[in-house]
Amino acid sequence: MATETEVGERLRQRGWRTAFTVAERVNAWAALVSSIERGYGDDVCEYTNGLYCRNWLHEAWLLLDEHVVQLWTSWIKALDARYKAATLADHD
Repeated sequence: MATETEVGERLRQRGWRTAFTVAERVNAWAALVSSIERGYGDDVCEYTNGLYCRNWLHEAWLLLDEHVVQLWTSWIKALDARYKAATLADHD
């Protein structure tokens, strides 16, 4: 498994705009979840763009060192639960 720095760079090479850190993407996910809980006001394009922080975390989790995964998993699961509670499923 790879370090956080290595994973950030590997994902950047796969097309992400920068070599993000886990903390940056978790903070972005937390900000989006908080915004949704308050009543999201942007358009669907901004919403979809905002969800990419969670996509990055998903991709990174497959590559990251187990220690890093353990440090962040409970926080991410809590954010995921908040997101699920604040949104409705789209069954289309």
